[in-house]
Amino acid sequence: MKKNSGFTVVELLIVLLLLGVLVVLTLRVGESVTANSRITGLINNFLADFSQAKLLASSENRYVAITFSNDGRSYSLQKQNDITDFTTWTQVKTVTPLSEGAFFTAGAFSDFAVNSTGVVRLVDSGGTVYPGSNPANVTLVFYIRKRDGSIAYRRTIQIFPYGGLKVEKH
Repeated sequence: MKKNSGFTVVELLIVLLLLGVLVVLTLRVGESVTANSRITGLINNFLADFSQAKLLASSENRYVAITFSNDGRSYSLQKQNDITDFTTWTQVKTVTPLSEGAFFTAGAFSDFAVNSTGVVRLVDSGGTVYPGSNPANVTLVFYIRKRDGSIAYRRTIQIFPYGGLKVEKH
């Protein structure tokens, strides 16, 4: 009598069930890792642009402003035209790093500027920097919205009055 070798139907179903569970877990973890890397890249790009603004302000001895769009999807770097005029600016670059579902908020104001010594000051809605005003503490919130509209992967960047930074994960 010849012995049949192979798997039974029950054994095959158990293996398929285990593979299905592993695939579902992998997809969930992969989605989380992807979103987390997107927000990390977004933060790193902004920090590099802030460093570029400080370097440009220092090398040209003038204010460099970072202005945010109203829709929360882009920001611009602008440099002061004349060191005695605090109202006119030249566009250096516009950055739109935000992918689908990613946004930021800039709190109660929208713009700030850094001078050649790294001091941060607010820029009013008319584009004017007041050099005699107190240095500003700026808080920016970057986040990604999930498909259901809830906020996930939130990061806060705090820019201190004299150019220091702190990034917090929530």
